[in-house]
Amino acid sequence: MNLHKINVRETLVSQLTFFDEQLTLFLDRYLPAADDVRIVRERKNTKAFIERYMFKLEQYLNNHIDGDDIPCPDFVFLGSTVTVQYDDSNHCESYALCLPEDSDPDNGCISIVSPLGSQLLMAAKDSQITIVTPGQITKVTVVDINCD
Repeated sequence: MNLHKINVRETLVSQLTFFDEQLTLFLDRYLPAADDVRIVRERKNTKAFIERYMFKLEQYLNNHIDGDDIPCPDFVFLGSTVTVQYDDSNHCESYALCLPEDSDPDNGCISIVSPLGSQLLMAAKDSQITIVTPGQITKVTVVDINCD
């Protein structure tokens, strides 16, 4: 799914279509069905998370029904670049959110199902969030969301 160089409406509709048609395949690829209770729980949580994301996209599109040229959402979405400021150091870092197969953390491209990406997805601009990753808890503020 190429999210670059298309308008916001097309990007969001494309994501809705992708997850509507391929959510089970997406889950099977990244969280294969298993008898392990932890994997079953993680799969269920990820499915609910993606469904919440789809609902948020639908709401945004329903609130911007006129015209093809709609503004960049004020929340982090797949394909956007989010700039966060780390509260403990005031250092800013930018991350592009992508699908797992496009992930390249060394170049700032993080998966929406990674610990960091999943906590940034749907975060509102100017919100402060606590990022919990293996071995670390960090507070950040979402300072910018870019659609490019």
